[in-house]
Amino acid sequence: MEDYFSLHSPRFDAVEISHILLDSEDKAREIVALLEDDPDSFAELAQEHSLADESREQGGALGRILRGALFGEAEAKVFNAAVNEALGPFPSADGQLFEIFMVTARHPASLDDSTRAEVKKLLHREWLQAKASEHRIEYL
Repeated sequence: MEDYFSLHSPRFDAVEISHILLDSEDKAREIVALLEDDPDSFAELAQEHSLADESREQGGALGRILRGALFGEAEAKVFNAAVNEALGPFPSADGQLFEIFMVTARHPASLDDSTRAEVKKLLHREWLQAKASEHRIEYL
């Protein structure tokens, strides 16, 4: 387990993020400009403007995420951002909406109980895939 973690530790970096989901790129850019002047207003702006029902009432808070949870350019920017830096806007996966992110905390990879559980799942999945590839099923 320790060897796997050592080889793949960046995969277990985590951040806590918040986001604001909007239906207009112009509106998203306006909010990013407001956040550059006052990053502490993120939660208030999320409650007031975000279309994300699941996080709006929590000030946009999405909680802790590992690498690989976001898509494309957003992933790279979020994991390289400073705490309280407004990022975006990024088009949503379907291109219809726009997202603004803010990193609220960084959690560098460490081999704690949570990470051990994740490594154990990954090792088990890799073992199963290796075993499955050893066998060939023929249909008659």
